[in-house]
Amino acid sequence: MSMPRAVRHINEVRVLDSLYRHGTTTRADLARELRLMRSTVSHLVAGMVEQGLILESEVAGSTPGGRSGRPGQHVQLNPAHSVFIGADIGIGHMSVVALDLLGRPFRSRSVAVRSRPGAVDESIATLGTAVRAMIRQLPDAKVIRGICVTVPGLVDRDGVVLRAPVLGWNTVPVRALIAAKLKWSGVLALENDANAFAAAELYGRLPAAYADALFVYLDAGIGGGMVSQGRLLRGHSGYAGEIGHIHLGEHGFNPLAPVPGSFESYVGRDAVLARYKHHGGRAEGLEDFIAALAAQTPVARKTASEWAWWMGRGIASLVSVLDPGRIVLGGAVAALYTHAEQEVVDSIRKHLVPAPALPRIEVSRLGSEACAIGAAMILHQRLLSFDDRIVYGETNEAVGLPPDSHAPVKAAATRTRAGISRRSW
Repeated sequence: MSMPRAVRHINEVRVLDSLYRHGTTTRADLARELRLMRSTVSHLVAGMVEQGLILESEVAGSTPGGRSGRPGQHVQLNPAHSVFIGADIGIGHMSVVALDLLGRPFRSRSVAVRSRPGAVDESIATLGTAVRAMIRQLPDAKVIRGICVTVPGLVDRDGVVLRAPVLGWNTVPVRALIAAKLKWSGVLALENDANAFAAAELYGRLPAAYADALFVYLDAGIGGGMVSQGRLLRGHSGYAGEIGHIHLGEHGFNPLAPVPGSFESYVGRDAVLARYKHHGGRAEGLEDFIAALAAQTPVARKTASEWAWWMGRGIASLVSVLDPGRIVLGGAVAALYTHAEQEVVDSIRKHLVPAPALPRIEVSRLGSEACAIGAAMILHQRLLSFDDRIVYGETNEAVGLPPDSHAPVKAAATRTRAGISRRSW
C-alpha cells in the first residue's frame, strides 16, 4: 500500500470510529473533530457512502450556517452494512448474539446445556447448531464480518484452548474444530470469556470513566480483564487476567479447584454451594441459593458473609497491584454482591493499607449474554481500529485490507497523531 493510500485508510478508520462514538453528525463536525480539511472529509465520506458503510441524509429545513446554498448533510454509520457474531461456551448454557455496525445486539439466542466434562465434540456440535440457527435468521449472510467464540479458559493465539478446567479441556484446537463444524472460511476468533466480558462493558462506556478498570467475571471459575489507559492488558504471552488462581489461603471450599486455596476456590460458584451445604443448606444450583439469600435465611446469610470476607480479601490484593479506578463484576455469582456489598467493602478495607478512597464497585447489567456480546464487540472494534489489526497479526484479507498493507499502515500510524483510536482488546 502506498503512503497516500495508507493515510487515507487511517482517516477512513478515524471517520468510522467518530461516527460510532457520536452517532449522527455532519461532514463539517467530522472535519473539526478530526482536524481535517472539509474537502478531505467530503472525499472520504463520499467513498464510504459508495461502499455502503455510511448513510447520508439532508438536514431538513436548514443549510450550513443558515446561509443559502447546498443543504447540510447528516452522516451516520449504516447498521446493515456489517454483522458481527459472538458466541459463548458457558457453564450450563451457550449464547449467540449478532451485532450490527452500530454495535447494537439485534438477534440473540441462548441454549441450556449439560455437557459432560471433556466432551469437546458434544459442545462443538451444540455450538455449531446454535450459530447456524442464528445465521439462518439474518437477512443476508454475506454481511457477516466474522465470528468470535469465547470459552472459560486459557486461549493461545492459534485458537487452541490450552486449559479450561471447568470444561475438562486441555490443549483442544477449538477454532479449527468450529471452523470445520460450521464449514466457515471467514474470520473466526477465539477469546477468553473474561476478556470478552471486559470488552462488552468497556466498549459501550465513556472511555475516560473506564480508562483504568478491573472487570471481574464470577462463575464456576473466576477471570479478569485488566484495563490500563483504555487498553486491555494481555501480558507477555497473552494470558494475563487469570485472577482466579491468585493464592489466598491453603484449601478453599472447592476441593476440585485447579489451585487449592486460590481465589476461585473461595468465591466461585462451586465454592459458594459447597460452603452453603457445609452450613446445612440445600440447593440444586446457585439460583436456589440466591433465592434463599433473598429470603434472608440464616444459613444463606452466613454463607454470603463468609463469601464477602474472601471476596474482599481477593479484591484487596488486586487493588494493591493494579490500582483500578473502577471494578465491574459480572457472571452468575456477581448477584451475591448486591446482598453483601457493605461486607465486601469492609473486607477490602481490612486487607488494604489505609487509602483515601476505594475504587467504585458496580455490577454489570448485561446478564448472561455479556460474554457473547463482548465477543462480537471485539470483532466490531477491530473494524474501527487500525492498530488492532497489526497487534493481532491477522491476515490483511481477514480485515479487508490489500495484501501488502501492513508495513506502510504501521509506518503511517507512527507519523499520524491527531485523534486516532488506539483501543485494543
